[in-house]
Amino acid sequence: MPKSIGILFVASEADPFIKTGSIGDLAGTLPKSVKAMGHDIRLMLPGYGLINPRRFPIHNLLRMKDIAVPVGTGVEHAYVKSSYLSTENQKVLVYFLANDRYFNREGLYYHPMTKKYYTDNDERFIFFCRGVLETLKRLRWQPHIIHCNDWQCGLIPAYLKSIYKDDSYFKNVKTVFTVYSLASHATFPQSSYDKTGLPTGLFNNDSMNKDKLSFLNAGLTFADVITTFGNKAEKGIRVSPHDSLEKLLLARKSDIISMNHLPHNENSQQTLAQKLVDLYRDLVKNG
Repeated sequence: MPKSIGILFVASEADPFIKTGSIGDLAGTLPKSVKAMGHDIRLMLPGYGLINPRRFPIHNLLRMKDIAVPVGTGVEHAYVKSSYLSTENQKVLVYFLANDRYFNREGLYYHPMTKKYYTDNDERFIFFCRGVLETLKRLRWQPHIIHCNDWQCGLIPAYLKSIYKDDSYFKNVKTVFTVYSLASHATFPQSSYDKTGLPTGLFNNDSMNKDKLSFLNAGLTFADVITTFGNKAEKGIRVSPHDSLEKLLLARKSDIISMNHLPHNENSQQTLAQKLVDLYRDLVKNG
């Protein structure tokens, strides 16, 4: 029997807890299919205050409080709650990485009334990306794969290849970065880069954005494998209208794997899950 793979599936939203689009659809369904295939897949999301604790069985994890997460020149603290995605015969464990200042708001990415993106989205998702890694160390669970979904998770591969590259805890961890659209609000000014703690000059190969922080470019540059979901991502990532992205994507061409369309039925969901498991297994085997 093939060995079980440990996968942390990281996303900024997941149905049924909270959803605004295709990321939430996939993150809420795909882990269940992978779990049913016998793998230890777990999901990690931001701990949004919008998630209704009366609708879902959400538990405080007593040993997962006051997790120090460096942001800029200071330290923010995370606490973690848990729940699960139910399948017919088993459950997928879900972690909520919470910080009330960053995530206890009326919207996910922007204010629902003004439709304006939160001005501190850089800090919010710097905190989330680095907090995921610090949380894993506190959990003492070492996945083989961290699957990062869209720009909100894009700094995770960059952290692993820089600040955490000599950390024995993450020595054998591989990353998958999934792109849903290249038309994202994922680029911030140089002052945002300074908040990440990443080494200076990490993106010197990107002449257009060398003085900026691009979550999307970070994921595309440092993930071990890049995957695409949906027509928009497939079209955009193959024929990028952005000069800097085009250069980057050409350099990573052999590492980009298309997953074609988002699944619309149970059979296509199973096919997609099998394709991803095969990808995970190749990464573990070649690691």
